[in-house]
Amino acid sequence: MPTLSGYSFIKTGDIIRCEGDDNYATFFIGDKTKIVVSKTLKECEDMLSEYNFCRVHLSHLINMRYIKEYIKGDGGQVRMSDNSIVDVSRNRKQEFLNKLNRI
Repeated sequence: MPTLSGYSFIKTGDIIRCEGDDNYATFFIGDKTKIVVSKTLKECEDMLSEYNFCRVHLSHLINMRYIKEYIKGDGGQVRMSDNSIVDVSRNRKQEFLNKLNRI
């Protein structure tokens, strides 16, 4: 992945979630590191969709393998294995729940 200082090689299984910010995405890795890459979240979503990732919000892409808990609500929230809380948008809730039921 292209980063600000060069390239980082990331195993898809180590990625807990990605958070988008304009033309950059921050990858949150299982060992608590964060890697900022110069790709949009849409580009990351396209690359990771076959690896059980789900876009749950305009700015969040999560690895379904690292979900600890789903908290019901308008869209709801997901608690990830690193204890981060990610909002699920109302528009993406049904797609997320469908994927969750297939796990």
